[in-house]
Amino acid sequence: MRTTLLRAFVPVILTFAGCSVHEVKTADEWCQKLSGVDLLQKNAPFWAAFPGITFNGDAIRDDFVATLNAALLEKVENRSDVMAWRENSDLHVRNLSTFFEIEPEEIIEEWRANIELSKKFQNPDDTHRCFYGTITTLFDNVVIHTGVWDEFGLNLVRDDVTTIAIERRERLKKPL
Repeated sequence: MRTTLLRAFVPVILTFAGCSVHEVKTADEWCQKLSGVDLLQKNAPFWAAFPGITFNGDAIRDDFVATLNAALLEKVENRSDVMAWRENSDLHVRNLSTFFEIEPEEIIEEWRANIELSKKFQNPDDTHRCFYGTITTLFDNVVIHTGVWDEFGLNLVRDDVTTIAIERRERLKKPL
């Protein structure tokens, strides 16, 4: 009886012992992938006969947006409740020109130029590859909100919105 039970469970035990799947769910790990790190090799346990890797696009997007929001809030010294958020696969950001004396179009054109470079895999360095590469592989649009204030700078009069299409689904075979 004992031998029969052992024989029945050995294939099940070997199957589970030989498999290991690592889930990528942070922007940091996604950036490592974009930089050429072999995440499968890096995260596979030595005992795994059949290692695997999966990517949780929503979790990576959430982590990226939370990190971006924190960095932008720090940059504007917390003069806003939120600086970056996502709606489905669209990344929304507040234009820094809303808080600094910078022409709004200057910021928007910088976003456009870097997104276009990223679409062509022409990022100048690892930081750009990570930041804009994440945007061009995980988001469908970047929506930039530029606040327009009254002449006293006290009341928000309107929110001008600029949408930059990423064309992710058209460019990538299997978007996350």
